[in-house]
Amino acid sequence: MRKVLIVDDESWVVESLKDLVDWKHYGFEVVGQAYNGAEALVAIGSLKPDVVFTDIRMPEMNGLELIQRGRRLSSRIQFVVVSGYAEFAYAQKALTYGAVAYCLKPFDEMEISGVLLKINKTLDGAKSDPDYSLIQLLDDPSSENQLKLQEEFKKYRIPDWSTGGFVAVVAVGPRELPDFYEPVLKLKIGTSKTAYLFGAREAETRKRKWIEHFPPGTKGIGISEKMTDLSVIKEAIALADLFAHQFFVNAEAGVFDAQSYKNDELNKQMMEMNDAIRDKDQKEANLVFERIEGLFRSRSLSIRHAFQVYNMTVSFLFGLGQAENILYSYEQLVQSYPQAFAMLDELQKLTARYMRSSDSPSVETKNQTFNAILQFVTSHFNEDISLQNLSDQFFMNPSYISQLFKKEAGETFTTYISRLRIAYACELLSSDNYSVHEIAEKIGYHDYFYFTRIFKKITGKTPTQYRGEQK
Repeated sequence: MRKVLIVDDESWVVESLKDLVDWKHYGFEVVGQAYNGAEALVAIGSLKPDVVFTDIRMPEMNGLELIQRGRRLSSRIQFVVVSGYAEFAYAQKALTYGAVAYCLKPFDEMEISGVLLKINKTLDGAKSDPDYSLIQLLDDPSSENQLKLQEEFKKYRIPDWSTGGFVAVVAVGPRELPDFYEPVLKLKIGTSKTAYLFGAREAETRKRKWIEHFPPGTKGIGISEKMTDLSVIKEAIALADLFAHQFFVNAEAGVFDAQSYKNDELNKQMMEMNDAIRDKDQKEANLVFERIEGLFRSRSLSIRHAFQVYNMTVSFLFGLGQAENILYSYEQLVQSYPQAFAMLDELQKLTARYMRSSDSPSVETKNQTFNAILQFVTSHFNEDISLQNLSDQFFMNPSYISQLFKKEAGETFTTYISRLRIAYACELLSSDNYSVHEIAEKIGYHDYFYFTRIFKKITGKTPTQYRGEQK
């Protein structure tokens, strides 16, 4: 059995990774665990593991430094980074420092199992199959990295890429695309997104196969235009990512590639939306929504346009600009609404409520108004509560409520409710009645890793560290 060491400053994370995989089935056993980098370095010296799964952000010594120093103890150790941060810079550094894979939390059993299979090949002396080899080259278009990219394409025998060209494909879904027989380079670019690079001549055949037998569990597959310049790989992947999310606009899964979009027409409609909201003209606003819906139904828009419609409409309504209610990624939009038409329906209802409401009072309104809001928040802080919820409850403009918090409480609504939740979490952590995961749910955070980040930001400690100090 090959030995595995798991390193993370949250004991719950360590235990969940231990229980996720049938380690013995793949020829591994977990021989130890550590809760910071310094402790892990000592464990590496004594346990001599073959594989180390490590978080990046940890006290005393972070995961990147652990990889560097651990490599000095043994060049054969295979480091796998597991992190809650889907940031290109982290992945780039981790792979540059010698990690063999970068996996995002929450863990995916298939992904971890796939990493173990690759590690087995490496430790058995076979050539490694580094799905992640491109990630350290994409952001730096230097001539040296261009040569390395050429070597990667040659290594994977992608034919005629310089003349016949290559394409980027992005698949949105929890599983990788099956049955890739032709040479392909593969790159995990998100918790539910994988990018593929292969010869353009195979693209049309592959597209027909996907259309005839669409891969189960996949939401969308995007195919970029043909490229012959390796310096534009990153742009090709971004384009394929945009196309892949067309399932959100079309309200159905499918294979998508380049198409023409009616950008000018949408920009015109958004200008008219701004005028209708400014004039509180409900009839005109409804007509604008109908015209925008027509553009979506004609499939003349992309998720980028859906993103534009959402952010601009909310900004027109409440003057929030880039404030806390504005979405900032395709993923957020897809998680918030099942498809574009549900988003439009919600925006139209929101606009109607705004039109029906009386003019918002000025910030100089007496404090009794804010006290009522504050009492409600204090009583319901552990529920799913937002500025929009408060707007519906108190028939006020969300922007005005946001201003009240800054003026009367001296902090934003988000900061205020976070402090209430973390204070209650501290009370619950003082006893052993609930696990950290249960406490996160109990105080209103449905994402465990987001809870731990907020807790650490406010208290300076992880929930596990805080609980340990109470004993």
